[in-house]
Amino acid sequence: MKKLLLFTTILTLATFSYGQSYGSGVGVKSITSGGPFGGFGINYKASIGGGSALDLTAGGGSNHFAAQLLYEWQRETGWTNGLDWYIGAGGTLGAWSSKYYWNTNKYYDRGFFLAADVVFGLDFNIEPNTGVPLGFSLEAGPSVGVINSRGFGINSAFAIRYIIN
Repeated sequence: MKKLLLFTTILTLATFSYGQSYGSGVGVKSITSGGPFGGFGINYKASIGGGSALDLTAGGGSNHFAAQLLYEWQRETGWTNGLDWYIGAGGTLGAWSSKYYWNTNKYYDRGFFLAADVVFGLDFNIEPNTGVPLGFSLEAGPSVGVINSRGFGINSAFAIRYIIN
């Protein structure tokens, strides 16, 4: 059993050991969700080595502010230069300032919310193919409300980033 666990760990680390096709990028990210906390924000994504990246988005929408931090494992797809796939996990923390119904039994004036997020996505850096330092990403995944948020939902996001390095 220990050998199987060791083999699985080594295989997993080898699978995720490839890095993303750029060091860091800054741009905008739109977030769509089934709840009232969709919107857009300023996005910064940076490689932290070993095929891992941190993705931070801060922004909001109508009468709310939110910040999301994701830890992502990224790997090349092999289909074309600059096209990577990734999986990530993290959380969203925010606050709202107007009345809304978040389910049929509760009505809140203002407050804060916390959610746990998992994402699956594609990240495409077009610079290797065109010389233009732009990156695009598209992601989706489940979100679980922890405090003052819906119990379960599916979120999706689209980002456009200027590739810094």
